[in-house]
Amino acid sequence: MRGPAFFTSFPRWGLCVLGLLQQCFDASAWGEAGHERINRMAQNLLHGKHRDQIRTLMHADVVDVSAWERTLTARFPETSVLHWHHQNPEWTCNQRDAEKTDHIRCDGHGAEQGSLFCGLAFFFQHFADEMLLQEYPAPKVPIDTPKKLDVLNKVGTDELYDGRAEKRKNMEAAHYLRWLTTLVGDLHQPLHWLREKEYGSEVKIRYKDEEYTLLSFWEDFLPKHLPEQPSVSELDLEYKLQYHDWGHRLPPELFREWAGEMSAKVCGEIYGPLYTNHADGSRSIENPFSLSEELFAKWSALAAQLTQEGGERLALVYLDILEHKRHKAAEKEGRGLLPPLLPASPAGPVSKTAPSGQGRSGNSIPAPVAGDKDSSSRGSSASAQLKLLHGLHRARRRRAWRNLGINTMIAILVVPTLLIGLNLHSKSRGGIKLSNAFSKKDNS
Repeated sequence: MRGPAFFTSFPRWGLCVLGLLQQCFDASAWGEAGHERINRMAQNLLHGKHRDQIRTLMHADVVDVSAWERTLTARFPETSVLHWHHQNPEWTCNQRDAEKTDHIRCDGHGAEQGSLFCGLAFFFQHFADEMLLQEYPAPKVPIDTPKKLDVLNKVGTDELYDGRAEKRKNMEAAHYLRWLTTLVGDLHQPLHWLREKEYGSEVKIRYKDEEYTLLSFWEDFLPKHLPEQPSVSELDLEYKLQYHDWGHRLPPELFREWAGEMSAKVCGEIYGPLYTNHADGSRSIENPFSLSEELFAKWSALAAQLTQEGGERLALVYLDILEHKRHKAAEKEGRGLLPPLLPASPAGPVSKTAPSGQGRSGNSIPAPVAGDKDSSSRGSSASAQLKLLHGLHRARRRRAWRNLGINTMIAILVVPTLLIGLNLHSKSRGGIKLSNAFSKKDNS
């Protein structure tokens, strides 16, 4: 697919055709049900003030923007390009080490600027604090985040909120956070990373006497037939094995790593079982392919896993954005900022709500809120939230102590050297003359 320059010169009738094609392929990642599942899990992992902060920033609860992609794409079909990965040349499952993502960068080759990865990097950059970004290790391969996305030129933020006439603050931030929320969900739909067979829309699937495209089966049918969402405590059992590896890395770098995971899954677990090997060495997919119950069960488990990971990772991105927002506010006030304080072990039980100002630092993670809605369904949400934040902030506190050590070493070297130099200068002939000149001036 061509890059964003294609859309800037695209005639109006062409956009209409594109919109019709989009409706034919039903090209909205995961569909509303899939996005709702991911967003709800992310929202359940946001605890206390963090949920309120994201609601304020986005002008909506996380779960309430599940249908936002479908609505926006219907009104601005040229933006649909951002929901899919494009590179030049396009990769295929036949390539060796196809799941490797070292080449993915927004340079027009590894990823086109109007594509999923570059959209993720662009929208996250809007919330990033430049000083805090310097605390992360530099990516081994540059991201090359685009300065702008041309496909957004015609999208006005003022008209995206139910036709309300009143002006609301931070409209651009709310608009971009909704985009980022949607694209993190899209990232965890494996078919969006492989354009081969038009992202699965050219493959026919027959299941229980009904025919679907592979794309529509994964976008719409599977999300509506997944098991019940896990509780927050169950989410945490899976999450605690991974969170400590995420907090010390740039989210755009994580986006690239997660893209590699999706590439491996789309080739190995989605397309792999569809192919039939022939005696002449060729391979083909039966059209339509009859989906067995065994393969359906595997795909259902895979989709459940991916939506769960999408929810956990979306919560992590939200927390990272709030941390950047905190640092931006502190910089405006001219003060430094430490990451929130966390207990040494994140696995311990969390007590009932403590009175304000008692038993916790003003810079600590908030305690559970008594009477909070859905608290019974979330179970040990405060404990899960501590675990969710622990890896993120442990790495940053480690960096804060490292920076303190570096500054201390500099002071140990520079301050004595400066004092010794000033002392020697004062004892020298030039220093004596200068001091005498100042003393005469004061006497006069």
